[in-house]
Amino acid sequence: MKELIDLFWTKYSQIKKAVGDLDEQSIGILDREVESLLDSIFAREASNAVEIQMQFQLALELLKRESEDACCVLRHAENLHKVVERHIIPGHVGQFTPDDLDRSVAPERVAVDAVVAADLDVSLLESLSNRVSVVAPDYRFVFTNEANAVALHRKPEELLGRHVGEFIGLHRFVQGLKERLDRCFAGEIVDYTYADQMGGRTVVIRTRLSPYYASNSVLIGALLVTEELPDRRQSSAA
Repeated sequence: MKELIDLFWTKYSQIKKAVGDLDEQSIGILDREVESLLDSIFAREASNAVEIQMQFQLALELLKRESEDACCVLRHAENLHKVVERHIIPGHVGQFTPDDLDRSVAPERVAVDAVVAADLDVSLLESLSNRVSVVAPDYRFVFTNEANAVALHRKPEELLGRHVGEFIGLHRFVQGLKERLDRCFAGEIVDYTYADQMGGRTVVIRTRLSPYYASNSVLIGALLVTEELPDRRQSSAA
């Protein structure tokens, strides 16, 4: 798997250079090679948890790099969905579970998370009454309070280091939350509101995203404060 992904990034760099050089002949050849490599990578069943992580991270990185191209976003979201469906979705026949991915996280990732956690004002975040979480620029949770974890049917520690798209759904992440997170990482305060079905009723989920900085003014990520509201459309209809 690693060899395939390394070869993909080599070809990816080459096609970007060819585009910059307006080398149409090379673009055509490299485009076919890149597409063939992507097909091979995401058609291949991972043999261990590390390989699942590699597939997952490749799809996410491509989503970030090509977020302005709607066709590319759909393609990469589809590949991400394949990985989730094949190995992660509960009840799916496969060798691995999300817990396997947690155990496969590289030591350097754990070290980064520890540094980030040290900069979080946990006591302040825990004192807030709403659902509260902090999402890093790689779209992974670095903090969640108990209320948010309960709403996502997890314990707080089970969310740390996990990609937010696993819990809100890939479609909602790609089509709505990702763009707002990116704006927040760039310094904006952003609102995100959508309707969802919970326990047979429709609720409105409203999240305020604010940039969250460490004491040295370095961005940690986005602070998400979420509240559930009644669906006013139902009240009006009644």
